[in-house]
Amino acid sequence: MMEKSTPSQKGEMSRLAIEVKSGVFVATINARVRDKLWDRIVKEWHLNALMLYSTNTEQGYVIRSNGDPEREVVDFDGICLLSKPIKKSHSMGKKSNTVEETSVPSMEESENGEVEVYGSE
Repeated sequence: MMEKSTPSQKGEMSRLAIEVKSGVFVATINARVRDKLWDRIVKEWHLNALMLYSTNTEQGYVIRSNGDPEREVVDFDGICLLSKPIKKSHSMGKKSNTVEETSVPSMEESENGEVEVYGSE
């Protein structure tokens, strides 16, 4: 997923992958090409980006992140999750265009193995 990419960058990506949604590319490429592509995204294009690819891990994939993408990679007991800030509108009886970002509830595992959620409303 590439955020705020130029048409030429999207065009270059479309040579290797299919753009399934604006900025979201899907492809089956080898590790060498994948790493060179990631270097280009990070070092030359300086884009906010996420890359997910399959590998031999417990989850079956790895998530790479660069810049300040819309979603944050969170490690939860060795499992990689994606977190997206919740946007709320404060109206207080009248219409408002103000949008505020709030944090995503945090989770902890208790001693008895149950997952507890904190910070939710």
